[in-house]
Amino acid sequence: MNMNIHSSLLTMRYELVRRLGLQGAIGLTLIALTLLILLLLAPHLRNEVLQTRSQTAMRLKAFNSDRLIHQRAPESVEQVAQFNAWFPAINRNAGDLRRVLEVADKVKLVINKGDYQISSDAGMSFVKYEVVLPVKADYGTIRNFVTGVLNAVPYASLVELHMERAAANNDVLDARIHFTLFYRGA
Repeated sequence: MNMNIHSSLLTMRYELVRRLGLQGAIGLTLIALTLLILLLLAPHLRNEVLQTRSQTAMRLKAFNSDRLIHQRAPESVEQVAQFNAWFPAINRNAGDLRRVLEVADKVKLVINKGDYQISSDAGMSFVKYEVVLPVKADYGTIRNFVTGVLNAVPYASLVELHMERAAANNDVLDARIHFTLFYRGA
């Protein structure tokens, strides 16, 4: 019987090679081996995916709990006072505006006009100095300007950066850059 199975397999192999050709038989053999390997590896891969999902869920839970711990209110009035002391007084806004213009000169950005507004909310410890600058320049110049301002004035935040291109082949962008500088209130 063992001899009969062996001869049947040889007959099937020769018949397969005759019908498909050598390349077809090799291709079919590779497909069969691939399927066999996938069937053998599938349970292992499934376990690995489940384990990775479990680890990710645990890390996300730990991250969120750490984040909630760090979002707690200050423990003392001194901590609030120390935090507020890190911000400069509002009388520095003219010097900071000069720094913004120096960054513009450094990156060769022409600023023809700007809108400036000081505001503070009742009961807030901070005063906001809004700076809105409409400019025309290429993307690299605008990016370097924004980066330079945020590095030169660390208590500034970029509120809005709106850019439009007049035509697809035009490198010059019409941009509106809106910064808010935060100062210590009175």
